[in-house]
Order: sequence, then C-alpha cells, then structure tokens
Amino acid sequence: MTAATELLVTGASGFVAPHVIRRARERGIEAVAPDFDLRDGEAVREAVGRLRPRQVIHLARSRRPNAWDQLIDDLRMAGNLLDAMSELEPDAIVLVPGSSAQYGMGSRSPLAETAPTTALTPYGVTKNCLETAVLAPPLTRDIRTIWARTFNVAGPGQDVDAPVAHWASQIARCERAGGGTIRVGNLDVVRDFLDVRDVADAYLELFDVGAQGVVNVCSGEPTRLSELLDLLLDLATVPITVTRDIELERAQDPAHVVGDPSLLGRLTSWRPRISVRDTLDDVLGEWRNRVSDASPPTLGTAARG
Repeated sequence: MTAATELLVTGASGFVAPHVIRRARERGIEAVAPDFDLRDGEAVREAVGRLRPRQVIHLARSRRPNAWDQLIDDLRMAGNLLDAMSELEPDAIVLVPGSSAQYGMGSRSPLAETAPTTALTPYGVTKNCLETAVLAPPLTRDIRTIWARTFNVAGPGQDVDAPVAHWASQIARCERAGGGTIRVGNLDVVRDFLDVRDVADAYLELFDVGAQGVVNVCSGEPTRLSELLDLLLDLATVPITVTRDIELERAQDPAHVVGDPSLLGRLTSWRPRISVRDTLDDVLGEWRNRVSDASPPTLGTAARG
C-alpha cells in the first residue's frame, strides 16, 4: 500500500498556498500540491486515494466573475474533497480558511468567534455559506474540520487587489521614475493584519492541538490603513505624493474590524513573529523587482485601500 502523505494543499497557484508549503517543508512535513480539478469528483477521489493525506489545507477557491458561480464552485470543490476524505481517509483533518469579511460591519470591540456573521460582500456571504456546509456533520460525516476565520493578510506574492500590494506596486514604479503620485482609497478604517508566513504557521499549528470548528486567525492588533501607508512611504527612496481616489473606495467600508485571538492563543503556542514593518519591507522589495520587467497592471475598483 502507498505510504500516506502528511499534508495535501489545494490552491497551489494562489497567494497563501506557496507559503504554507514552504513553511511545512521547513518543519520537515511532507507537503504536496497536486494539479487536479477539484470540481471533478472522480479526479478528487483518485487523488485522495493515491496520496492518502493525513492533513489537508483547502486553499483553492473560485475566481469566476459571477458571485453565484463562485459560490457553486466553492461548494462543489469543498464537497468533493470532504466526500473523498470522509470515505477514504476518515481519520484525517481538513482545514478550510474563512475570512473577517464574514463579520460584516465589525465592531469597536475585538470580534470573537461568537460575534454575529452578517456579511456585506458576496465574498463574505460565500464564506458564510461554505462554513455552514463544511462544518455540518450530515454533509461531512464527522470528519474533523477546522474553519480558520482569517483576518487581513499581507506579504510577498499578493496581487494588487489588496491595499498593501496595490500601494507597494505604485511606490516601486514611482521610485523607478524618480518620484510621482500614488492613488489610494479610504485610509481611515482599522483592520487586523497578519503576515502571510505567520498565517501559514498558525494553520500548521492548529493541526497539532485537536482544534475543530471555528477559530479566528488574527493578531488582535488594530492598525489604521493610514499607518500602513505611512510606513510604506517611509521605506520609499524618492519623494511621493498621495491622492485620494473615490473609485478605490467601497460603498460600505466597515470602520473597525479587528479579531479576538484568545481561542487561538489557548489552543496553540502560536504568536505573530513578523512585524508589520518587516512585512511591508518585503512586499516593497518584491515589487521593486517585479516592476523592472513588467508593464503596469490595470488598477480598477478591485484595488481597495
């Protein structure tokens, strides 16, 4: 019989998965990210039967433009994976990431796992639906599932639809030009940021402690977006001006969305290790390299912040 694989990671072409794979291998964990269509139930069953994973981090998600199509795809992918795991590897553990978008308008107080989840965006609604499905025993047949509600993530490899990468890409181009102006959206909101490498470590540690159900993955530290931008501008090597662009602002932009990491802290010894400034330095360094041989991306309303 083929030896069991320690960790299967889906969504290998995304932002978080390469960091998860790298951090896992640094810990001596055998991590694989096979290329197969998760919407194809037979392909999923074949891969699970061949690899026999003991742990799964399911990071794949639909990129289709229509929100209903995204929801259908995401449910189908998770369902196919959990069906195959419950049939072939019922003692394994599956982690699926959620989002702070599930908390909707947020709160001035830190958001614990028991806080209301009334999402404002199609993405948040999709995550709420997916959470209900992947934690429902009649659907999962009691396979151990962790739903990691993950707050704002930043770090190398992120696309320009996220504020930090959006700003860093513009700053890098301004540096190449000897100066310039960058466009930003609403900087007054407060968020809870983690480096993607710290997020990867948190996911891996949750496997080791008997976690199950909903767990916030967050820092608990409030950071105003204007503070992040100021830090990035401080790292810049040329004079840069900032202009506010209403096209980059959301119709509904919660003022304060910060997580309560108490449960994560009780379950694990995990703590964030990478400072916000180090994250920003790494992201800006990456974009300095990327702009040297890439044409400017189209920055539309998807690039918020």
